[in-house]
Amino acid sequence: MKNLINNIKMRNKTIYRLLAVLVLVVTLNSCVKDTDYDTPQITCDFKEADLEGTDILINTIINNWIVANDLNEDGVVDVYDGDTEIPTEFEAENTNYISGYVVSDDRTGNFYKELYIQDSPTNPTISIKVGVNVSSLFTKYDIGRKVYIYLHGLALNRSHGEMFLGQIINNQVDEMNENVANTNIFRNCEAVEVTPKIIDSPSSVNNESLGMFVQFDNMQFDLGSLELSFVNPQDDYDTHIPMTNCMDNSTIILETSAYCNFKNEIVPQGSGTVKGILTRDYGDDFYVLRVNSVNDFSFDGERCGATMLDCNNPNVGGSNVVFDDDFESYAVNQTNLPGWVNTNVNGGSELYEINSYDNNKYIQCSAYNSGETPLEVWLITPPINLDGSTDEELTFKTKTGYNNGAALSVFVSTDFTGDISSATWLMVDAEIADGPAGSYETSFTDSGSIDISCLNGDVYVAFKYLGGDGGITTTFQVDDVKVTGN
Repeated sequence: MKNLINNIKMRNKTIYRLLAVLVLVVTLNSCVKDTDYDTPQITCDFKEADLEGTDILINTIINNWIVANDLNEDGVVDVYDGDTEIPTEFEAENTNYISGYVVSDDRTGNFYKELYIQDSPTNPTISIKVGVNVSSLFTKYDIGRKVYIYLHGLALNRSHGEMFLGQIINNQVDEMNENVANTNIFRNCEAVEVTPKIIDSPSSVNNESLGMFVQFDNMQFDLGSLELSFVNPQDDYDTHIPMTNCMDNSTIILETSAYCNFKNEIVPQGSGTVKGILTRDYGDDFYVLRVNSVNDFSFDGERCGATMLDCNNPNVGGSNVVFDDDFESYAVNQTNLPGWVNTNVNGGSELYEINSYDNNKYIQCSAYNSGETPLEVWLITPPINLDGSTDEELTFKTKTGYNNGAALSVFVSTDFTGDISSATWLMVDAEIADGPAGSYETSFTDSGSIDISCLNGDVYVAFKYLGGDGGITTTFQVDDVKVTGN
């Protein structure tokens, strides 16, 4: 009898434990919806009607700042000048607040301690950057969440080209502390869908869309960037990679933080749509696009423009030198190289020119201080005749200085007669230098073996530089252009 009682007790304990586990599972499933696992649920009993004070337009505080700084009335304009621009400080007694919809998301790490809010989830007219010294802001201020920001104790100024709302710390506007954010920022209980503002092409970008969630269609990464990851391992903070519009060949720079969790992923290979926040680079030199995640790319379409040369001959190269130019025979600063074509396709004055360092001559091009946007310069070899050889191999060397984006691509053509636009150009699969942002590389990068053995007759090799002052200004140096075969 005693054993029977003990068995019954043990059975009852087991049943109670199973029931407890079942209740816990049901409770957890009822607390979190299937689509809400990424964003912790925060209790919300906010009512907009309970807000005290006056809701004023974001435009109002920006325009007041413009007037106070004696600037023009076109919004965020002029080059940043810390000597003339002073912050607007809002007194502790100020009862005004602004409202807007969050369009940035820091869960991937591509945004950090900052919120971009715009005045409407569709067809916005103004946006502002808000600094908050708190990480994982997405758990409380997710995309589409309407927020209300009381201005008391805050300050507004332009920072790196963008209007920035924060707190005065050490005599400058910085991210507001967490306790200030908890006092000043309120969130609506429901988030809404945000519709990106469509911009026809990067050539149409201006300050009217700064800080907004925007969309570009018909975009792709250049062929020379297709093997790159979103972040260059040599970059400590951000990596810049150009994206080109298939319709007008204009470019926008993708800026990706070295701290984001998709930094090692390879950029999308096709063409299509990209969404992101339009901002300025740290130096306020050019516009950049920052995505919330890799899901902001829909590059599922076929690529447009140039195709790759593919001769498929594994045994190229030989002792027969078909063409060789190491640029040693030219004078420094020379741009007119006999037999070569050196042309600025937009009619500007900037060209490739001979330079020298450490007793070595090479040819280089850069958009830095050129005053040209875009800067597109083609350097094309004299005709290289392949009729008397076989198994031809092309090689060259490149080096970069102050790299802020890929500006060089290399092509070959067999029907070039002097008009670049009417010739058929095939891009070659070459190793192109991708050096540091703050200095020059110490040595040249070998292109590797480029198989051109399937081409016949006169062949032209073109080094295309595409950048722009205020955009990609990387200095590219080219040396030792050579074709060998049997």
